[in-house]
Amino acid sequence: MTFKYSILIGLILLLNSNVGQGQQLTYDEIDSYWQTGKTLPVSVAKQYPLPLQPVVEDNGLNVMIDLAHQCKFATMWGLPRRLNNQGFRAIGNQAALNSVLDANGKCRVRMPWDETRKIYPFAWYPNFEYNVIITTQTDLNAQNYLPEEQEALVRFVNEGGGLIIFGTTPTAGKLVEEWSLNQLSSRFGAKFTSESDAYRDVAYATISCNNEWEVKAKGEKGNPVVASRQLGKGKVIVVGHEELLSNTKGDELKAAEKDRLLVSLLQEAATGKDPVGGEPRYPMANGGGGGIYPELEKQFSDIVLFYAANQKPELIQTVNQDVPKAKELIEGWLPSKPTLEPMYLVLSSGGGGGWAVNAYKPKENGIISLSPKGIISIFAHELAHTMHGPVNDDGEVAGITPVPNRGEAHAGWFQGKVDAWFDTGLRDYPVKKCNRLFDFDPNGDQLDLVTHYENEKLREKYGKGKDWTKTWWIWQKLDDRYGPTWYPRWKYVQHTRWKETPMHRLTWEEMVEDMSIAVGEDLFPFMRSAGLSLQKQRLEKVEFNGKIFNLNAAPLEVSEAGVVKLEKIGDYKEEL
Repeated sequence: MTFKYSILIGLILLLNSNVGQGQQLTYDEIDSYWQTGKTLPVSVAKQYPLPLQPVVEDNGLNVMIDLAHQCKFATMWGLPRRLNNQGFRAIGNQAALNSVLDANGKCRVRMPWDETRKIYPFAWYPNFEYNVIITTQTDLNAQNYLPEEQEALVRFVNEGGGLIIFGTTPTAGKLVEEWSLNQLSSRFGAKFTSESDAYRDVAYATISCNNEWEVKAKGEKGNPVVASRQLGKGKVIVVGHEELLSNTKGDELKAAEKDRLLVSLLQEAATGKDPVGGEPRYPMANGGGGGIYPELEKQFSDIVLFYAANQKPELIQTVNQDVPKAKELIEGWLPSKPTLEPMYLVLSSGGGGGWAVNAYKPKENGIISLSPKGIISIFAHELAHTMHGPVNDDGEVAGITPVPNRGEAHAGWFQGKVDAWFDTGLRDYPVKKCNRLFDFDPNGDQLDLVTHYENEKLREKYGKGKDWTKTWWIWQKLDDRYGPTWYPRWKYVQHTRWKETPMHRLTWEEMVEDMSIAVGEDLFPFMRSAGLSLQKQRLEKVEFNGKIFNLNAAPLEVSEAGVVKLEKIGDYKEEL
């Protein structure tokens, strides 16, 4: 732990003992909170009102979108915008439902604080009031609805709230019986069955419900697919498929119809309670994992983990034991300028990937996976997205490469190495099994990366990701000959060579020159033989750091690459 980090932690402990209702914190004190992984207290956060949601013809109805039992990009990012456009306030929530429905409780959000520096610290806000809750779970193995969450939802409905439960196309009967979403819906006297019926050209789950329910829609076979019931002052609606929650692109009529049906469900569910009203100042995701983040946290080393009470224990164990090792591996392979703040991890529900926030601080990395190996893999990918590699002697980075500096190929490269470290079965293959290149480019010289990155027709011809596969293959060939030190040395050369013009956009020729300096051999003949339309044929002599280098052509052939290299790197400032 650094001296500066220790001082900041000491300051936080002092602040935690002194911050009271309405107390002002200085600029540096707020910085100290988020730079040491702490969430700002309610007394401070209340001094910084949340921004107004862009609600069109605001109807005053607050809608919570439950993401704690199935987190998807469509519901986390797309659905809130759709609801705003239809007059509703929309608040995505990744915390356990009982915690955010506690009238005296608090929830974790991003606080609008320093727009100039784009800093939005995590802060506790008093819980918000809701008219309707939307929940869905399409993965039958996703995180459970805890008994206390179910109790909180029953109480919410009895007191006038609306609850809409979206199911999915059914699967095997036993799984449906054990499905946590069915355990929730059973609390209200309804179940999603393993039978389906076509409705709106979609296979909806057939709903089994008692006589307290009113069937609102039937499928082509006459089976219930949408039903509602009164409970206390509120209303519950069950829907046999979650297709109304997803975006529809390219078909305006279909999208409008989905919006109309969804609005009608929300309006019916909201009849038991007056609109919350007031200004629509509520958290928004803004490309991250909000509005509301998980309520629990753990901090180890310089990693802060946010997770909900319903998270699977084996996944938290993976984060505790294996994620720090993955971080250590990547930082060893790619030394980079450290940031002041710790890494914030958001362990989400369900499966499906992850996200990284780099545009504002503190940075966050989201992980959506039900697999321990998947968590490690996604974490590695998102971490690499934040890392530039070794800085120049001025402590800065410089140069914008044609292959994006921290882009998908870069992130995937280190993700693939971490995958192989934790899965020994991958060690007999190159990174990301990149010899797949020869499946779609048999001679290895048809996919021209120089034009592919800019040419939409080529991207359509080869499909998404083929350029990454070829890039990984090239990098693996360099790993084969030079070992893993070549990559951080390349970045050190780049950041040094272009430090006088740090925003310079490199040509492909300039980038390959940097790579050639890094490996100590001319890579132009190899790159050209691999189909890259480079203007330069040879780089026989080049100057770097005041020294002239005479370069022989690298004896690399267009052939299958070797296996992943996982050894430690050497001194990237020295010639290879």
